[in-house]
Amino acid sequence: MWCHPQDQPLKEWIPYRDEYLSELLRLEGRGDVEKDECPWCGEPSEDEDGEHIPFYRCVQCFGEDLMCKTCCVKRHEANPLHVIEKWNGYFFEEISLKSLGLVVYLGAHKCGEVCNQPRMLGSFTVIHVNGLHDICLAYCNCDKLRAGEWRQQLIRRQWYPATHIDPRTCATFEALNHFHIMTLQGKVNAYDYYNGLEKLRNNANLKKTKDRFKAFTRVMRQWRHLKMLKRAGRGNDATRPVEATTNGELGIPCIACPRVGVNLPPNWQDAALAEKFKYFLFLAIDACFRLKRRMVSSEARDPALGSGWSYMVEDKPFRAYLLSITDQDEMCTCSGLAALQQANTKFSRGYATTGVGVGVCARHEFVQRNGAVDLQKGERYANMDCAWASSLRHHDHRLTKVQSYDIVCQWCKKLVDRLKKLPPLVRLNLVLHVVFFVIPKLHIYGHQMLCQLTYSLNWLKGAGRTDGEGVERPWAHMGPVATSTRDMGPGSRHDTLDDHWNHWNFVKMIGLGSLLLRRLLTAIYERQIHVKALKEFSESQGDVTKEWMGLINDWEDELSLLPDQRGKPNPFEMPESGLTEAEIKLELTTLEAEQERAGIPPIHNVSPTSFISQGLDIEEQQQILKLDLKANRFETTLQKTALIQQRTKILRAIGKFRSVQATYMPGALQFLAKSPGSVSTANTDAPGASSSTSVELPEDIPLCLPSALPEAYHAEGCRPGLFEIEQKLREGQLRTSLNQLRNHLHMKSRLLTYRTTNVAHQGAVTRSKAIFNRNQKQIDQCTSKYQTAWAAMGKLVGEDRLKWRKLEKGDVRLMDSGADRAIGIMRKKKGKRSKEVEKDDDETDNSDSELAKEPTLAERIKDVRNRVGEGTREVSWIWKEGGTGEAVDDATLEEIIRVEWCKTYARAMRWEEEVSLVKEEMRRCLVSLEHNAIQWDNRREYEGPMARGSAESKEEWTSLGSYVGPFSVGTDSFHKEGIRAYAYSQAALYRSLASRFRRLWSGLGEKEREIEEGIDISQVIRRSTANANDLDGEEDDEPLEQMRSEDVEMVVDLEDDEEDV
Repeated sequence: MWCHPQDQPLKEWIPYRDEYLSELLRLEGRGDVEKDECPWCGEPSEDEDGEHIPFYRCVQCFGEDLMCKTCCVKRHEANPLHVIEKWNGYFFEEISLKSLGLVVYLGAHKCGEVCNQPRMLGSFTVIHVNGLHDICLAYCNCDKLRAGEWRQQLIRRQWYPATHIDPRTCATFEALNHFHIMTLQGKVNAYDYYNGLEKLRNNANLKKTKDRFKAFTRVMRQWRHLKMLKRAGRGNDATRPVEATTNGELGIPCIACPRVGVNLPPNWQDAALAEKFKYFLFLAIDACFRLKRRMVSSEARDPALGSGWSYMVEDKPFRAYLLSITDQDEMCTCSGLAALQQANTKFSRGYATTGVGVGVCARHEFVQRNGAVDLQKGERYANMDCAWASSLRHHDHRLTKVQSYDIVCQWCKKLVDRLKKLPPLVRLNLVLHVVFFVIPKLHIYGHQMLCQLTYSLNWLKGAGRTDGEGVERPWAHMGPVATSTRDMGPGSRHDTLDDHWNHWNFVKMIGLGSLLLRRLLTAIYERQIHVKALKEFSESQGDVTKEWMGLINDWEDELSLLPDQRGKPNPFEMPESGLTEAEIKLELTTLEAEQERAGIPPIHNVSPTSFISQGLDIEEQQQILKLDLKANRFETTLQKTALIQQRTKILRAIGKFRSVQATYMPGALQFLAKSPGSVSTANTDAPGASSSTSVELPEDIPLCLPSALPEAYHAEGCRPGLFEIEQKLREGQLRTSLNQLRNHLHMKSRLLTYRTTNVAHQGAVTRSKAIFNRNQKQIDQCTSKYQTAWAAMGKLVGEDRLKWRKLEKGDVRLMDSGADRAIGIMRKKKGKRSKEVEKDDDETDNSDSELAKEPTLAERIKDVRNRVGEGTREVSWIWKEGGTGEAVDDATLEEIIRVEWCKTYARAMRWEEEVSLVKEEMRRCLVSLEHNAIQWDNRREYEGPMARGSAESKEEWTSLGSYVGPFSVGTDSFHKEGIRAYAYSQAALYRSLASRFRRLWSGLGEKEREIEEGIDISQVIRRSTANANDLDGEEDDEPLEQMRSEDVEMVVDLEDDEEDV
C-alpha cells in the first residue's frame, strides 16, 4: 500500500505490529532451514567430530542458511570480522571465529596461499564498526621486503595499527571513517562511540573485554592528521617531507573570496574606480567562550601534530608573544558589550584556555587559515590582534579589506601601535593595507549612535549586502564540540578543532552553488524594488539631489581614514532633537561625581539620580506587567509561574527602593501611611519602615516619586534637587518613548505590507501573528511609558506650562498610510472579490478607529476610495518635531528629507553592489575550482629523491633491519599508481563540483526576467535547485570552452578571465 505525504504512516502500521513482532521472534530460532546436512558442503552430519553439523550462522552475511563449522571458517577467511552465532540446542549464542580455528594471514601472497614462516599472535584486538574482535593473527615473515613491516602489512589490509613498533591492537579503516564522519557531522565524542562499540556485543557486560579506548583515541588522532595531509596533497609532494609543511597549508581557503594569482585577472588593480569594490576582501573576527580547556596536560606532554599547519596559529611564537603582554587592561567605553568587560575578570580560574578567537571571511563564513587563537583571560586585544594579523599572511596586501568586529570601535584604536608588538612571524605594516572597519549589522544596535553612523555596513560603499554576522554561525557548529575538548590536552584539542573547522570549510565550499544562486536572485529582486524607489524619490525632489549626491561622495572619499581623521559631515546623520533618557542620566551622574570630587559628601551610598532612576525602572516594570495581564498572557501553568516570579522581583525591588526612600523622601512614607488603603513594602530593618502587611498586588503598589508627592510634603518631606532630577529624567522618557513609538509604528507598517504581499500558507500566517503581537506589545509599552511620563511632568511643572502634547489613543497611528496600501495589495491579490475578510486584531491598528470598524474587504476598499487625497490628509502630531505638535521648520524638514533620500540611495546602491559582488563570486568559484583541479593534475607524478637516485636518498637501516627516513616509502610502482589515482580522483572532484555549479547557475537571464515579471522568487529558486539536482549524475563530456554558455557568461564572463588567470 502506497503512503502519500498527507497519510499517517505510523497509524497505518499499527495493524501490522503483531506480524512484525512475530517475524523478529522467528529469527531467534533456526527458521525453516534443513537440519540434517550443511547446505554448503553437503557432507553428512553424522560425522564423529561434528564438524559438518549445520549449527552456525553469520549475522552479517545475507541469507538465513545455517552452515557447518568447516564451511563457516572457510567462508569467512576473507571476512574475519563477521559476527558468528551457534545453536546450542536451545538458542543462538555468539561464538568467535577464533575459537572455530580461523587464523588471519597477512602478507603479499596469492589467493589461497599462506606464509610458511608466519609470526603468530594468539590474541590480537581489532576495533571494527560491529564491535571489538579478538582474533588469531599471522604476520608474513618469509618475504619481508615484499610484504613490508608488520605495521605496513596491517595498513595494506586497511587495518590501522595502534603502535608502529609491535602492534597488538588495530582499528579498521571502516571504523575510523565511520567515527570520523559521525563526529564531524553529529559531534559524537570518542568516549561515547567506543563505549557504543563495546555494548554492541556485550550490552549486559557479561564478558570481560580488553580496554582499548586509549589506543582508539591515539589512532583516531593520527587518522585525522593523515587525512588532512592527504587531502592537502602533502603525500603527492616528493620535493618536501611532511615536516616541511608550511603554515596554513592544510586549511581549505575560500574559493569565492579574491585570491591574487588564483582567481583574479592580472589587470584587477587597473579596474575602474566604480568596479574596485568587486575585489574587496571581507573579513570578520569574533570569540567564543564555550570552547574552554581545563588545566590538564601541557604542550610538552601533548604537542599538536601540526602546529600552525591549518587554522590555529603557531603555538610557540604565540605563547612567547603572550608572555610579553602581561599588563594589558582594556575595557569597553562604548556600550555594555560583554566582550571587553570580561577581559580582566576572574572567570578564567581553573582553565588554561577560556575560549577561542577566530577569523572568517564575512561573506562566506570560511574559517581563515592561521586565524584561530586561544584566549587565556577573556577577549583581550593581544589575542585577537594575533589572530587577525596571522590570517592576513595568506592574503595579498594589495587587496582592500573590510574588517568586521563587534567591538571594532574600540579595537581599531591604537591598532597600528599594537601590531608593532606582534611576533616577527605575523607582524605587518598596516600602512600597506587599506582597511575599512565595520560593526556587524545586528551587534551595531548595541553601540552608541556615533558608532552606528561611523561603522555601519549599510553606508559603506562597496559593501553590498554583507551583514558581518557570519562569524557567529561557526560557533553553532562548534558548540557541541566544547564538551569533549574541555578535558583534552592542548595538542589534542588543537588537532580536533582544526579537523572540525576543515570539515566546516569543505561543507561551505560544496554549498556555495546554492548559496550564491539564492543571493543573486534575491539581490536582483531587491535591486529592482529599491532602484525604482530611489528613482521616484529623486524625481519628486528635483535637482537638489545632485547637491545631496555631492555630500555622499565627499563623505565616502574619507572612508579609508580612521574615524577621528575624517572631517566631512555624515550625510546619514539625522539632526539633533534633544537628549535621550540615557544621555540625561549620564549627564546627571557625571555632575554628581564632580560634586563628590569637590568635597560635597553624599548622604547615601545610592546617589539621588540612581534613586530616581531606580523608581522609574520599577514603574516601567509595573506598567509592562499590567499590559501583559490585560492581554491575558498568563494562562498556562508555565506562564503563571513566570507571573509569580515577576511579581516577586518587583516586590523585592520596591522593598529596596523604600529603604533608600526613607533617606531622600521621608515625607513619602508618611504620606503612604496616611493614605486610605495604602500599604508599605519597606524592609522592616530600614529606617522609617512600616511593618504593615501587604494586601496590594506588586504592580498596583504606589511608588510615590517626587511628582506624586502632595505639595504639603514638599518642604520637609523631600530632599532638595529631587524634583529637578525627576523632571530631567521625565523629559528624557518623553523623548525616548516617542522616538521608540515612531520606530515601532514604522515597523508595523512594513510588517503589514509584507504580510499582505508575502504571507499565504497557515504556517507563515501563524509566525506573522507572533511577530505582529510582539510589535504591538512594544507599541503599547511605549505608549504607556509616554502617558505616565506626561502625567508626571504635568504635576511637576503644570499642564499649562508643559510643551509636550498629551498622547491620546487616536494619536497612535501610522504616518504613511501603510494600512491603506496593504488593503490595496490584498484587493489585488484576491482579484477584487467581495468575499468578507475576517478581522485580525493583530493586523488592525488599535488606535486607527476608521480601519478597525470595517469588517469586510469591499467596505474597506470603498472607504479608501471615498477618503480625501494626500494633500488634505492630516498626519498625527507624533510624526512632527518634538512633542509640541508644530510642523517642522523648512530647514529641519529639508535635512530630514535629505537624510531619508541618502538612506534610500544607499539601499539601492548596496543592492546594486550585491548583484555585482555575487556575480563576481560566482566567476571566482569556477576559476578557483579549475585552479584546484590543475594543481591535482600536476600532482599525478611522484619523483622523490630515492626514485631519482640522488645523494640525499642514502638508506638508513635500524637494528631490526627496517628502513627509516623522510623518503622511506613511495619508490615502487604500486605507490606511484596510488598517487596518480588519488590525484585523478581529486581533480575529478573539483571539476565535477564546478560542473554542478554551472548547471545550477544556467538560465540566469530567464530567471531574471521571471523576477521582473513578478513571479515569486522562492519558486524561481526552488525550480532552479530542482533542475540542477535532476541533472546530477549526467556525464559532462563537453570541453571547458563549450560549457561556458551565454547564461554563464552573463554571470561570470568566465572565458576571458579564465584564460588570463
